Amino acid sequence: MIMAKKNQGFTFVELLVVITIIGVIFASGIVAFTSITIRSRDTRRRSDLEAIRQSLEMCRSLSGEYPSAIYDAGGISCSASGPILMSIVPTDPKPGTNCNSQYTYVRSTTTTYTLTTCQESGGTYQVASP
Repeated sequence: MIMAKKNQGFTFVELLVVITIIGVIFASGIVAFTSITIRSRDTRRRSDLEAIRQSLEMCRSLSGEYPSAIYDAGGISCSASGPILMSIVPTDPKPGTNCNSQYTYVRSTTTTYTLTTCQESGGTYQVASP
């Protein structure tokens, strides 16, 4: 007796199941990647504000007051003739996000200030003078 040769290959249903599984894995990877990048940008924002805060505190220890503005062309300096403490002031890693998360510096008095940024993950992050 001669056995009939069986067809080799995958059925349509098997291919459909494999493609569906790959699609689910890919979609979950995209969601995880997006969440991680948002958290990393928020961490960078907090780190940038901390670096600016350190420069502002150094300025106050040198001149006795905080600068009136920090986004001048020359960076952060204590006075017009004082040393430049931070030549390039950090900016938002992804400007124009859903909450327009620019860094905001407000000097209330010569001895108080507030630095604020909006977080992509929600809410704001604020650093104030001690």
